[in-house]
Amino acid sequence: MAKIDVSDSKALRAAVGTYLDAFPGGLICALQLWYQCLDGQGVPNSGKIAAIQAAIADTPGWTDAGDVRDERYGVQKSYKRAAAGKIGTSGDKKIMVQHMFKKEGFYKEPDGTVLKIATSEAWNLRCFRFENGKLVGEMIRIHPESDRAKALVEVTP
Repeated sequence: MAKIDVSDSKALRAAVGTYLDAFPGGLICALQLWYQCLDGQGVPNSGKIAAIQAAIADTPGWTDAGDVRDERYGVQKSYKRAAAGKIGTSGDKKIMVQHMFKKEGFYKEPDGTVLKIATSEAWNLRCFRFENGKLVGEMIRIHPESDRAKALVEVTP
């Protein structure tokens, strides 16, 4: 997509709306849109983030999801798709995450880190690192169709 000047609210809203209509996921943040939709470079300032968040909030079918931890962008104010029928879809094909990852299951990443799945939803896995018999650190959200999720291998602790 061509670079869009975020100060042009009309062009920004049109670009964000077009991107979100085709977006297969159910959860997104302004940083993800900055890099993937707007071809942004570097770290955007707070004014650009606010403009992108306003464009997402004005897009029909998307609502505020609060602060969510993303595997690439850290904790970000995020937005979720309000239409339940579209959550977790890739085109017309719905994914069944509950059959791919077991709730309360343990999965090993390629680097040896063991994760415990607290919840598996159509749009994300909510996990915690598992060390010495305990859950440690903050919740980690992983999109079930991401390369990171595909690399997970089920293990027994």
